[in-house]
Formats: sequence, C-alpha cells, structure tokens
Amino acid sequence: MKGKFKQISLVMVISLLAVTACDGSSDDSKKDDRGDPDVTVTFWHTFGKTIQDTLDRKIEDFEDLVWENEGLNVEIVQSYRGGYDDVLSNVLQGFSAGNVPTIAVAYPDHVADYLNMEENPGDYVVNLDKYINDSKVGFGKEKWLGDEYGIDDFISAYIEEGQQFVYEGTYLIPLMKSTEVMFYNIDIVEPLLQSMTSLSEDSEYHISLEGQTINQYLSSISWDELMKIGEYSIATDENGDYIWNDNNAPSKRNDEDTSFYPVFYDSDSNLFITKMLQNEIPYSSVNQETNVGSIDFETGDARTAAEAMVEELKDEYDAGVLTTKGCLGEYGSNYFIDEQAIFSIGSSGGTGYQLPSSDSFKVGVCSVPADNNNPLYVCQGPSLTVLRNPSLTDDENDMRNLYAWKFIKYLTNADVNVELCTYGSEGYSPVRESAYVTDEYQDYLLWGEEYADTARVVTDLGNSYFTTAVFPGSATLRDQVGGIVTEVLLGHSEISSAFTNAINQTKLSM
Repeated sequence: MKGKFKQISLVMVISLLAVTACDGSSDDSKKDDRGDPDVTVTFWHTFGKTIQDTLDRKIEDFEDLVWENEGLNVEIVQSYRGGYDDVLSNVLQGFSAGNVPTIAVAYPDHVADYLNMEENPGDYVVNLDKYINDSKVGFGKEKWLGDEYGIDDFISAYIEEGQQFVYEGTYLIPLMKSTEVMFYNIDIVEPLLQSMTSLSEDSEYHISLEGQTINQYLSSISWDELMKIGEYSIATDENGDYIWNDNNAPSKRNDEDTSFYPVFYDSDSNLFITKMLQNEIPYSSVNQETNVGSIDFETGDARTAAEAMVEELKDEYDAGVLTTKGCLGEYGSNYFIDEQAIFSIGSSGGTGYQLPSSDSFKVGVCSVPADNNNPLYVCQGPSLTVLRNPSLTDDENDMRNLYAWKFIKYLTNADVNVELCTYGSEGYSPVRESAYVTDEYQDYLLWGEEYADTARVVTDLGNSYFTTAVFPGSATLRDQVGGIVTEVLLGHSEISSAFTNAINQTKLSM
C-alpha cells in the first residue's frame, strides 16, 4: 500500500517531529520510577497496527499528564480483540466470567445487548451523563487534558447515536467516525463516461456531463444511473469487444479466468438497510412505552416493498453489474486495486485499502449514489463505552471508570483526535467541530490527497447520516438482513423464505 501522502508540507513535518519529541514514548524510565499502578484501565479495541502505534504514544502522553497534574500512576492497557463482533462476543462472555474491559469499542447495537444483560441499570454499562454533567470533570472542565469545549462541540449526530437506548442517558462517546463512500478508477471511468456522452440521445446509455467534472457528475447521479454505467461498461459488440473503449479496457476483462464486477459493495447489511431507508420502507423501531424492539418489515406493504427491493438487487447481480463482500467472501478493495472492479463502495475509514500500491491508476472518491433522491448514509466507526467489571469492588470500578472517562476526554480533544484520524488511521473523520478548524487538519486537507478527498466527502454529507433503532436483537437483525442479500444474490434461497428465516432468527434474540 502506498504511503498516505506523496507530498507533505513543511508544517506537517514539523508538527509530526514535535509529536515524536514531546510524547515521552522514548523515556520509559519515568514510568518505572512511579512504582505499581494506582489505577489500571483496560481498553479492548479493533484497531490495526497503524492506529495502535499512534494510540501507544497517546496513552503514554495521557499517563504522563495524569502523573504531572494529579500525582496518580494510571496505566492504560490496550488490547486488540479482533473485529467488532469479536469484541461483542468477548464482552458478553466476560460478564459471567468477571473479565470485561473498562473501555470497549462498540456499536450501539452491542451496547443494547450489554444493557439487556443487566438486572439493574448500571450493573455493567456506565451512564456517562454522570461525568458529562459533573462540574469538575465534565467536558471542558480539565484544560490540562486539552479538554477545551463542552459536549456541544461534538457533531450532534455522533453524540445522539450514543443516546438512543431503552434507558435515558449517554452510553457511547464517538472516537472516530466514518460512513460509506464510493471509490472509482479514474483511468477507466473517464473514457467510459466520455464514450457515453458521444452516444445518440436516443440511446438508453447516453449521458450529458453538462460542464460537470466526473466527480461532480458521479456525486449527482442516482443508484439506477450507476447501474446503467455498470451495464454499459460490460456491453460488447458482435465481436465480443467492449464497445466503450476496447483498446484501453483493463486487461483483466479479457482474462476468462478472472471475474469482473463494475460495482462492488462491501457490506451486505448496509446495502439492505440503506436502500430500505432511502426508499422510506420501515426497517425497525422501539416502542417508547414498552421499550420493546420491532421488525417493521415483517408483514404487509413494508414486507412487499422490501422483497421487491431485494429482487432488484438480484437482477443487478444476475446482470453481472453488482456484487458484494457476502457473495465473494472478500472486500471490494481487493478487486478494486486489481482493476477487477470500477467502483468500490466501502467505509471511508478504509480509504488506504483502496489505493493501489504501485500507483497503477488514479483513484477518485465521491458520495454513494442514492435511491429516491433521498441521500441517507450510515453513521459508523468506533465509539467507546465504559463498563463495570463484576469481579471488582464498587470502589475499584469507580476509579477505573473515572480515569476511563478522563482518557476518553483526552482522545477526543481536538488535537489528539486529529492525529488519530489523520496520521494514525486509514481515513476516519474527527468527531468534534473544533478538530476541523485546527491548522493540522486544514493542512491535511491540502496535502492528504485521496484521504483528504474522502474527508471532504464525509464532511459534505452534513446531516445525511442515519442510525437505526437499538434494542436486544438489533445486532442480530442487522446480520440477518445482510444474510438475506447474500443468500438471494447467490441463488441459495428464495426471497420470501430468506426473509422469513431472517425474521425468525432475529426473534430468537429479542
């Protein structure tokens, strides 16, 4: 994979050198002199090596700050636990075994399952309002942690995601966020679209760019129009030559042993849920009086519309235009960088994986074409929840929870959050308004190339993010609807039976 920046400004070089010089990571003797930890905070996460390395530096910075300002020896122990579902499984098992972290990366669905394990509110999951509203340790109260602003500094949709549970309160704090974006191979798309503009206006494949750049055009089209581009990209003449540009078409297309798909969508679950909401088909909800979750497309018109939606996806798959990770068992980035896909729809947090290591082609990024002129996009990316370990005393838990809270405040201050999301990640976005106006982030937008392009797309989506209702079983529902897409596209199940099976399996978890 190529480096994050082909060019980097002098300002960024200086700032990175300053971070290395000031983070204290090279001086372990300071820490050894402090003796045994007074407080140990365990942190289970899903991060790869790049983020872990940055996190290591930030952990040491935080520990030094606490020692210098409070005289307390705090140790943050980070632990990679696999993917999001692996963390979920480990935490659920840990409640009964007395082995849970103080901080865990989590999706809202996961926290709903944790809350469902409690006999009494607060047994396992900490309502962070107790800290947020505190006059001494609330947001903006401890300047020595870089804690400058209140909760209003967070992007509102990100905070609201952590407040939509059966209990009132805040149970998640956003760390880094992402959404789905569409990456495209500029070297293929440019001649492809130019060919489509040259067609007669009577042709079903004719398009007009009308003075727009390729990126502007792709950002304005519908899902159906994207499918048309995909159809045209694989259309051949009577000799079997690709009609749009057979001389410049990727060599992989002529290799009978290699599959080619114009559009690759990573998440089968996101594909289902996003298209449901864009088409205003009810997905799920929670009864505010009973706090019981509901599968809103189980019967009636919603069921009919949802099945018709999946049938359209099946048609697009059968036409060779669309495929998914569930169908092929690997991420679209693998196909994309190998020029076996023109468009790759995946997480903005995975931008680095979409960039060919050899610079064999130029990559563009834009918003994902939407249905029904209703651009709604999933809000995802790591958030943090704070937990209580049933094997510890209340006093021990209280101390660990307090310093977990302080650590979360430190990680989400503007400067640290920018470093995690730019120098430390593969394309995540900061969670605070103040982060976006820092010199470091503005420099990143100037020099970050494809990463900066992704950041601009995510920022421009504004208030177009959606979250779904969370309740016991909502994580299972998400997995099951992804299974509907996979099973139907592969022809392993009829549409109606796939829906019935997914609904029944979800109900077992509700």
